[in-house]
Amino acid sequence: MLDVPSESQVRPLLRSCSAVAAAIALLVSLSASATIVERIVAVVGDKAILLSDLRTRAQPFLLQVHQTVPAGAQRNAAISQVYRSVLDRLVDEELEQRAAQQSKLAVTPKEIEEAMGRVAAQNKITIETLISEATRSGLSEAGYKDELRRQLLEAKLINVRLQGRIRVVDEDLRDAYRKLVLEERQRLAVTPAWIVLHAGNTPAEQRDKRALAERIAEQARTGDFAELARRYSDDAGTRATGGSLKSVHLEELPAPLARLALGLEVGQSSSAVRVGDRYVVLKILKRDASELPDFEQARNELTERVYMEKMAQAKKTWLAGLRRQHHVEVRL
Repeated sequence: MLDVPSESQVRPLLRSCSAVAAAIALLVSLSASATIVERIVAVVGDKAILLSDLRTRAQPFLLQVHQTVPAGAQRNAAISQVYRSVLDRLVDEELEQRAAQQSKLAVTPKEIEEAMGRVAAQNKITIETLISEATRSGLSEAGYKDELRRQLLEAKLINVRLQGRIRVVDEDLRDAYRKLVLEERQRLAVTPAWIVLHAGNTPAEQRDKRALAERIAEQARTGDFAELARRYSDDAGTRATGGSLKSVHLEELPAPLARLALGLEVGQSSSAVRVGDRYVVLKILKRDASELPDFEQARNELTERVYMEKMAQAKKTWLAGLRRQHHVEVRL
């Protein structure tokens, strides 16, 4: 889904000047050959949002679509998505403007100029170059300043309405770190070992084999996994080597074993799991080295990440509340 551009997105929005020029020429040609019919695409309270407003705000994203998406049904779908996304943003901005007026919040021209200076400094360019690049991406200077004003106003609103409600506790950080660990493990190769028992043909055999597999899994947690494999495993190819398998990535394993391997630490063995007509107990012998910093080293970055995630959710909930408090009608 295409999002409305932020301060940091304006510069990289469209890198290729020649491609942008071609896209602009295409849009100008389309505009010249079509009759623009003004109509209302949404109503917020007593404020109408016009089709021309939507087209103006969607322009940079339409340029991007024409540059990157092949003509035909795929492009038409992308253009429709752009219009829906931008219209949602226009509705949210009108709601935020009403909330800002209620809180007596505003953005001064000086604040906009200071924000432009910060963006230029962050990108190591002059303000003149910043405006030039914004223009090439489909924004006029006035349009770019309007975008900054909206972002600054939203930041003030969030500071007043939401910031004091966001709390990040240690449990949040540990959950976030665990998520990063699991995401990385999806990409890391592992060397597993297994103990395989054929499930049997009759219900009685299957019950017996399951009970045996569960006893083996319990013994494997504190005992010699390799010896248990040599003693019990029905897999002739790995029994003699203590159940050891070759190094694999998780997507190469059957889904139930991949899920087990994802959650196991090196040296840890699993409970018994049914895989087709077999019961399997899995152990991780080795895993490729992690490139993640340890938890304490990552604490500050995790705190910022979790805070931003909670803030985004709080903002979404807040805007949904504003929509319930005001008459909002979308006609696109």
